Amino acid sequence: MSTDGQLITRETSAVRSLPCLGGYGGLVAVVMRNGMQSVWLRWENAATETANGGAKDGLDMNVGPAWQKGYTGKGVVVSILDDGIQRNHPDLQQNYDPDASYDINGNDSDPMPRDNGDNKHGTRCAGEVAAVAFNNYCGVGVAYNASIGGVRMLDGTVNDAVEAKALGLNPDHIHIYSASWGPEDDGSTVDGPGPLARRAFIFGVTSGRQGKGSIFIWASGNGGRYTDSCNCDGYTNSIFTLSISSATQGGYKPWYLEECSSTLATTYSSGTPGHDKSVATVDMDGSLRPDRICTVEHTGTSASAPLAAGISALALEANPSLTWRDMQYLVVLTSRPEPLEKESGWILNGVKRKVSHKFGYGLMDAGSMVSLAEQWTSVPPQHICKSREINEDRPIEGSVGYTLQTHMDVNGCAGTVNEVRFLEHVQCKITLRFFPRGNLRILLTSPMGTTSTLLFERPRDVTKSNFDDWPFLSVHFWGEKAEGRWTLQILNGGHRRVSQPGILSKWQLIFYGTDQNPIRLKSDGQRSSGAYSNLNPFVFPTETDINQPSLNGGNYYQSQDLYSNSMNYPYLFAGAGSSIDKSVTTLNGHNIPTAQRENVMADSNNKLVVLHDCDPECDQQGCYGKGPTQCVACKHYRLDNTCVSRCPPRSFPNQGGVCWPCHESCETCAGAGQDSCLTCAPAHLYVTDLAVCLQICPDGYFESE
Repeated sequence: MSTDGQLITRETSAVRSLPCLGGYGGLVAVVMRNGMQSVWLRWENAATETANGGAKDGLDMNVGPAWQKGYTGKGVVVSILDDGIQRNHPDLQQNYDPDASYDINGNDSDPMPRDNGDNKHGTRCAGEVAAVAFNNYCGVGVAYNASIGGVRMLDGTVNDAVEAKALGLNPDHIHIYSASWGPEDDGSTVDGPGPLARRAFIFGVTSGRQGKGSIFIWASGNGGRYTDSCNCDGYTNSIFTLSISSATQGGYKPWYLEECSSTLATTYSSGTPGHDKSVATVDMDGSLRPDRICTVEHTGTSASAPLAAGISALALEANPSLTWRDMQYLVVLTSRPEPLEKESGWILNGVKRKVSHKFGYGLMDAGSMVSLAEQWTSVPPQHICKSREINEDRPIEGSVGYTLQTHMDVNGCAGTVNEVRFLEHVQCKITLRFFPRGNLRILLTSPMGTTSTLLFERPRDVTKSNFDDWPFLSVHFWGEKAEGRWTLQILNGGHRRVSQPGILSKWQLIFYGTDQNPIRLKSDGQRSSGAYSNLNPFVFPTETDINQPSLNGGNYYQSQDLYSNSMNYPYLFAGAGSSIDKSVTTLNGHNIPTAQRENVMADSNNKLVVLHDCDPECDQQGCYGKGPTQCVACKHYRLDNTCVSRCPPRSFPNQGGVCWPCHESCETCAGAGQDSCLTCAPAHLYVTDLAVCLQICPDGYFESE
């Protein structure tokens, strides 16, 4: 959709590779050209083994330790949404999965690309994920035993229906969708998914993978040469996608990189022609000529997203129960800033985690991801807290350097079913008019002092189009509190002439997160062998934990009052009883008062056991005490912190099993939006082709009998 709300039918979609830049070898940090022997040499002698041109200074994405644990992607299904894949390629054929494939352009089940020299993109991406090991072809995929499929969708007209069909293909079979395309990276376009694609995303995360949620991985964009912003791309600027940026083999920003606050993490890719290597992978050739089936010239963020998909497949093999949000947490907590810190622009957010507009939380680390996945317990249900809308026209002056500053005090929906105390994503929906739009820089500062740039200046954006409820996304506040004062700044930082002042008409904040500490690791008895040995409760610690090292190499932050009642305590009460080492401790870190200890007794191992009769609406994880408000997790649904068997009228269960209100125009609904009504509220009419309920028919429509 464009910013004026009109559906855009895109004749071509911007594929996120770059022109072939021949004459230099393949990047070996993840995809090796000389078979598995080179792979193991790389890990054993990372500082000196340079024959294949890997990442410099011995830095890589740490895939070797994941392989050494036995994780190869087996049992995980990945589909490449692109121009098709060559299913009979000798380095892909063994892993090809027809149930993860379809030809939307040709309306058949065979995703083979047209062999015209232009349709190599999807095949190259597929090789990065799942090129077969232990053969004499091309290289090794990151998840070389994963099942790989492809959707042929870009070799023809690309519109909302085509995108939705690709995003919704076989969601209970496909685990990970990898996409390396999006709106034009021209520095002026503001565009995103249409209504059908948006519904496909929502259906995927709510219903895909038997309810655990489809994992959508997206290339962040190649518009760096045009100073484009990935926050103007509604696919990467989405809470549902894991947006991936690129770094050169030396750990620098490549020339095509787009900076934005929605990028979650980074993998290696190509850099400066003649100086940095590109990615080695398989290549499309219909005749399967030996000199044409491999390439060392895969480039751009197109090459980065499939590497992230491969690493995610390893984590999913380590823990098949991971939800789509769990995967994002793993990426945030394990990605490493250190290999990329030669580039400027890193900030320390309110929970003392480094993050960058160029690289997100850093370079993905496969070894750490699988180790954390082994210990991971799924996060609590997602809450969505919407602030009030501020509908007040504020002028944006045309003088260079002018800054409009406004603020909003929020309570994080405290005391309601939507309460958010621990942030994940933050959206700032903005409606404004300013010409030229590309002059603007927009910044958002949290109550904990983190300033995230939602939009950098885009000199090529000289259109008269507005931002109309555009949801700028930031992942920089992950783990912070929502409650407090949020400050919005809009700066006229460009140098193009402004003929008249602009207007900020409306803005609103939407907070996504949880009302309780989301990070709960499995106890020692539940963990797989070889789990990450240094993992202590590493987020929201108590004061005694401040000096312990965190997983991603940073330091613990000073405990604050906000978190004093939210200790990461891994031993929850499980039904009839659960062992608790050393002392009886409640979840807020305090000893249970003596008067409350009548149900505490010693077991045969001299450990204390807490006994509870859990409410029938509690699931198998147990409870903290008696009653439906004391469940660790609900068997069915949660309403206002109470577990219930069904959601009440005029509400629906979200993907986390929380009852949310329908839009006021809906009697029953499948989602919170106006376009999610299943039946209309009284005195409303259903507009069929708009899929909304209205009180009167719009112009050009009539009321049927």
